[in-house]
Amino acid sequence: MDIKPGAFINISWNKKKLMLPYSPRVGFISFSDNKWDFRYNLKDNIKINEEEPILYELLPNGKYVTHECILRD
Repeated sequence: MDIKPGAFINISWNKKKLMLPYSPRVGFISFSDNKWDFRYNLKDNIKINEEEPILYELLPNGKYVTHECILRD
């Protein structure tokens, strides 16, 4: 997967519409706006694990809530 700077992802989740910019990180692919963080972990540090994305809701106190993701076409 070749992600360019300025890329973003659109997510429809729980009656919310999220548009999150690409946030380069080591060890996983992340799209984050500092309130939400959508991640794909890497298999063997090479291949993206597209089957198990994770959505984190980042709280003001520094904690987070993990939300299960189910991909739909």
